[in-house]
Amino acid sequence: MTYRYDLAGDDDVAAIAAVHTLSWRSAYRGHVPDEFLDGDLAGGHLAGWTQRFADRAGTLTVVARDAGGEVAGFVHTMVDHDPELGSLVDNLHVRPDRKRSGIGRRLLAEIAARLQDAGAGDRLYLDVIEANEPARNFYVAVGGKEIGRSTESFGEHEVPVLVFAWTSLDALAGPAR
Repeated sequence: MTYRYDLAGDDDVAAIAAVHTLSWRSAYRGHVPDEFLDGDLAGGHLAGWTQRFADRAGTLTVVARDAGGEVAGFVHTMVDHDPELGSLVDNLHVRPDRKRSGIGRRLLAEIAARLQDAGAGDRLYLDVIEANEPARNFYVAVGGKEIGRSTESFGEHEVPVLVFAWTSLDALAGPAR
């Protein structure tokens, strides 16, 4: 299946929130409490994305659309978020039924190319749940280097996370060029 990669528009908020929710419920099960994942996660994500899209200054969001226009995945980046680490990939999610089809790799390539084209530096970083081995393996496969550890809150539950970074976006952006 072929996908089109576009900057997200205001009309993509609900689809982005839905993909975000599906992805978390699939990938984070067993890593964060079930009651958190089974609660009003969809409502929280919709409210959060609506708020984020109300003021998108300093952010870039790219969506992957299938031939029918359905959002299959997205990446949301906070441009030049950290003076040392660069831009933050705040969210990268692909519908669970579309994983392993190259969408995530291409979304990272698209965001890297767009950051370079915007003159936003050549560094990128993200956090990934430490126990999420498939995601960790993916980030290593696309050239990310583990540079630190932290924690992230999911409701009242703290989860260990790893920080991955890229100090050059050239190789990452290659497939989008």
